[in-house]
Amino acid sequence: MKDQSQTPPFDLGTYMPFQLSVITARLFQNILGDAGFQVPEWRILMTLPAHQPCSSNDLCVLTAMDAARVSRAQRRLEDLGLITVIRDAADRRRLIVQLTTVGQVECDRLLDAAQQVERDFLARLGPEDRATLQSAIGGLFRRG
Repeated sequence: MKDQSQTPPFDLGTYMPFQLSVITARLFQNILGDAGFQVPEWRILMTLPAHQPCSSNDLCVLTAMDAARVSRAQRRLEDLGLITVIRDAADRRRLIVQLTTVGQVECDRLLDAAQQVERDFLARLGPEDRATLQSAIGGLFRRG
């Protein structure tokens, strides 16, 4: 049996996945502010301008979320009048999602906020560190 006294205690504050999670939560708090959205709703709103109309299944892939989470977020966005969700006439099982005019205005506002938060975040780093971080994060993201 391993001697527990020889094992250093786990320090959550130095655990990189935890650090990334906290940083991300802070950034999203700054982006979403008082908008009243959750991150899943934001992901859908940010995805639709470039991919609409699209299916709910496509949104699962494009936002890296499971069907249940996409469905809940879609319902909320539809209730808020930001998207329309209609059945595909050719395949009644398929739901087609599209922004409303009000939804497009909200997307534009959220996109401006997201870009400003990203600029402010990256401005804390020097040019070399910024390039290294962007390259490393981009590489990890592409590898899944």
